[in-house]
Formats: sequence, C-alpha cells, structure tokens
Amino acid sequence: MLYFFTWNSDFLIREKISAWKQHFISKFWEFNLIHIKDIETVDNNFLVENIISTSFLSEKKLVIIDLNEKISEDKQELLLKILNKIPESNIILVNWVNPDKRSKFYKKLVKISDLKEYNTKDDSNIYSFLKNKYWSQITSSWINTIIKYKSSNLNKIVSEIDKFLILYKEIDSKEIIENITPELEESIFQIIDEILNNNINSTINKIDIILTDTNIYSFYNNLIANLRTTIYISKFKYLNIANSQITSLLSLWNRAFLINKKYKINHNKLIKLYTNLVNIDKKMKSGNLNGTEEIDFKFELERVLLS
Repeated sequence: MLYFFTWNSDFLIREKISAWKQHFISKFWEFNLIHIKDIETVDNNFLVENIISTSFLSEKKLVIIDLNEKISEDKQELLLKILNKIPESNIILVNWVNPDKRSKFYKKLVKISDLKEYNTKDDSNIYSFLKNKYWSQITSSWINTIIKYKSSNLNKIVSEIDKFLILYKEIDSKEIIENITPELEESIFQIIDEILNNNINSTINKIDIILTDTNIYSFYNNLIANLRTTIYISKFKYLNIANSQITSLLSLWNRAFLINKKYKINHNKLIKLYTNLVNIDKKMKSGNLNGTEEIDFKFELERVLLS
C-alpha cells in the first residue's frame, strides 16, 4: 500500500508520521521500519530492495520516504517505476511538504497513492488544531495571542506552548506578553501601529529590542514592505473601494484585518513618511548617508521617524 502525505503543514505531517511510527513499532517491531530521510544519498539498489522486498521476520514492513523539491529526475523515474510493484505486506509512506502541484511527478504520485493532505491554510485552521490539542490547558485569548506573536508558524507555536506547560497547568495571554518575543513580522505590525499613531518614543524602544536579534537592514526592508501595504489600503479606502475588493486586489486574506485599522496619521502624511523612509535606502546606495555602519543607518531611520 502506498500513502502520500503532503501539503503545507510540516508540523502536522511530522506529527502524523511520528504517530504511524509508534503504532507500527508497537505491533511489528522497529527492525521492520525504514525511514529514508535523504533519498539522493541512498543507493538505487538499496531503495529498490527495501520497497519491493518483504520482511523475513514480520508480516508487515513500513518504509517512509522524505521528499523535497531537490529530488533528481533519475530518482523520480526510479520511484515511479518501483512504487507500482509494492507487495501487499509492505506499507510505503511518501511525504513531501509544499510540493509543486504542477509537476508531472507530483501528479503521478497522486494517481497511484492514497493521498492525505495536511493543511494550515489560515489562522482559523491553526486555532482549531491548537484548541483540540490543548483544550484543557489553554484559553482562547492565549491561543489567538500566540498565533499573532509567532506569525502563524505552527512549529514555533507548539514549541512555545510545550515549554510553558512545563511550568504552568493553565496559561493565559499574560505569560506570553511577558515571556515571548514576537516574530519579526508581528513586531513590524506593532511598530507600524505605534508609528501611525504618533507614538514615536515607544516605536524607537521597540526597534531597539528587535535589533538585538535582527539585522537593521532586514528590519528596514520588512518595515518598508509592510508599510507599503498600509499605503495601498489607505489609497483604496480614500477612493471608496469596497473592503472585499481591497482584500482581493492586495491578496490580504488572513491580513484583511488591516483594512479596518484606524490611525491618527492621515493619508498625505503617510505618503510623506513612506517617501522619507525609502529615501534612506537611496542615500545609502548613492553614498550620501552620514557613515556606512549599521549604527549610521539606524540613526537616519530614527531621524526620519522623529521628524
């Protein structure tokens, strides 16, 4: 039997594979399980032998094969050839996170396998998963807060929750705010809120905290990219374009909440701020920035914000 675990959630796929491993080992022992984590380093004869030969000591054998976009055409052809020859006693589990669904190899795998997709399409999917997994230990506000803080990264979210549950039986958002550093993307949202509400001193303090772990240029590029989205939203709202159309035009989807954000700064001042921030990069590239170190770039950034 051939199973194909796929789609966008690396965490859910790994969790399901771990459960299959444990269940299989409990029934058929560990020596009947083979996990091929890098197919490119595996000899073709070894691959063929383990997929199409049965176990001498057990009625079942489980072979797990990890794939990624780097799989060679030779390995693709070999797999497609031998996966049609799996004996009934063998269970082959192929897993591939974020595959190219347009590829011929992917389409052929789908046709010959039992396909199981594991998706976290948006925050509502992640929320449901976390609520089911930690239903007796976690509050709704805690879940929503950590989803924001960890930018919807399920791997990081579960890691943080499990660390907290070592110390606490139940957790609320207070522990998160005091102990978890937001991901850069979430930090950028917070900083943009502060900037556009004229809370400049708070903005500079938050930037100082972020820059202890983040390169100034990476922070700056993220700030510009997200501020650009805010400008487009402001412009479309100024033109009285419907919220649903703005969401579609800007591909906002799970960031559609940005449309309803209200700020103290008006559209014209927002454009001027964005222009001044972009000009920092122009100054640096043209050699007109006072100094070439990160601290000089940071000084110019603060100067623009304070002005």
